[in-house]
Amino acid sequence: MLAAQETVCTPFDNNGDNVVGIGDLIDLLARFGDSDLDQDNIWDSEDDCVGAYDTCGVCNGPGPQVLAIDTIVITYDSIYVEAIDDWLTYELSRDTLLHLVCENPGCTDPVADNYDPYAEEGGLCTYGGPCQGPTFDGYSYAAVFIGDQCWFAENLRTTVYADGSSIPEVTGNSAWGGLSTGARCDYANNAANVGTYGRLYNWYAVDNASGLCPSGWHVPTDGEWMVLEMELGMSESEANSTGWRGTDEGTQLKSTAGWNADGNGTDDFGFSALPGGGRLSGGDFDYAGNFGYWWSSSPDGGSAWFRFLLGDSPGVGRSYDDPHYAFSVRCLRDAD
Repeated sequence: MLAAQETVCTPFDNNGDNVVGIGDLIDLLARFGDSDLDQDNIWDSEDDCVGAYDTCGVCNGPGPQVLAIDTIVITYDSIYVEAIDDWLTYELSRDTLLHLVCENPGCTDPVADNYDPYAEEGGLCTYGGPCQGPTFDGYSYAAVFIGDQCWFAENLRTTVYADGSSIPEVTGNSAWGGLSTGARCDYANNAANVGTYGRLYNWYAVDNASGLCPSGWHVPTDGEWMVLEMELGMSESEANSTGWRGTDEGTQLKSTAGWNADGNGTDDFGFSALPGGGRLSGGDFDYAGNFGYWWSSSPDGGSAWFRFLLGDSPGVGRSYDDPHYAFSVRCLRDAD
């Protein structure tokens, strides 16, 4: 008896490998109008990239396209100059090696120290090199960048002008009130306060031709104080007004401890402003712990502009007063 040959049919095995797999299912679904063009076993209607991601994470993208500096190669040479018995070194050539990256946020300001001609917007710029305080009259000062300004991070405490000449210390009240030349004092005539608050100076010392701050530094002008305040968020119109101005600029400058009346700040930039108080035109001391006062170098008729911070106020005060007053001083690095 002849037996007919039996054939087993697997209706969903479209590729004929005797296994019904994901590929067969894709083929089946294609009959209903969808597809898997990139053959990644993900139905195109559900695939977030029909194709392939490049190294920058872009679907079917071209890959890194942004130039970035890899290395700057500088070749130097030197020559001996017999007349001065020394070697002179000079730059012979320079080459910049580049590579491609996905993105290159950097500094796009050509006057900045870290300017990158290939950068995209979004990077921070630095100016004027490192912000390092000087050593002056035997003391080394801390300094801090705020914006593109380099400030002392503590109050001046010098006993001499920049040229080395002495700043007279005046303790008596009547003698202080009769001054028309530069002078200094310690708060309450107590040298123990210098370590915390620095020293106090009348405006005649600020205006002295010998220079109150060390070489390369100066007492900031009224306008330079405004630059600082606007860097912290104050509007230009507020900065040019008098009295209490701004929102929290004073809080950003004040130290995190040392202020009375719950008036400590957040010291966002390391300026560390402390309430060193002041000395009145008649010689009396007042307000340490509650107020801090700082001179500017800008006169206003027979007065001079200054800044002040108060423990329970978040803003920054601007006013002008008698040059006989004694206030703290912050030095600002000269523009390059």
